[in-house]
Amino acid sequence: MSEKKNNTTTSPLSAEDKALIDFFAGLRRNSLDTLEAAARQLIGLVTTLLGLFFGVLAFKDEPAYLNTLTIQVIGTLSALGYLVTLFTALAVVLPRELNIPQYDLTAMRELLADLYKHKSRYLNMAQFSFAFGTLALFALILALLYRS
Repeated sequence: MSEKKNNTTTSPLSAEDKALIDFFAGLRRNSLDTLEAAARQLIGLVTTLLGLFFGVLAFKDEPAYLNTLTIQVIGTLSALGYLVTLFTALAVVLPRELNIPQYDLTAMRELLADLYKHKSRYLNMAQFSFAFGTLALFALILALLYRS
């Protein structure tokens, strides 16, 4: 038993269809929390890796290899990658002032879409800079291990 309305065929939803709709509604509800959790994870990883980074470079007596241009450039790139990661991940989790419209569902939907775009854009930047910083740290460690 189907009825035709606005060129769309409708019929009662099966239990499987309802479960699918509920699943995607839950994804939509929890997506901002998931983005923030990923950003918090990156902040924790960056904090740990910055400790490792400074542990690799910090010595009581400055070794001669720290004065080589290669080590300085790679070390600077790694530190910059991690600092960019830290700040872009913080842009995801830090609260922002929001002008939340009351009783205007269209404006609420637009605000939610803007929040999602903002958080996902900054999280993507954080992921990219984290990968860059980690690759630079790996290159730094290899340069230290195989220096001649």
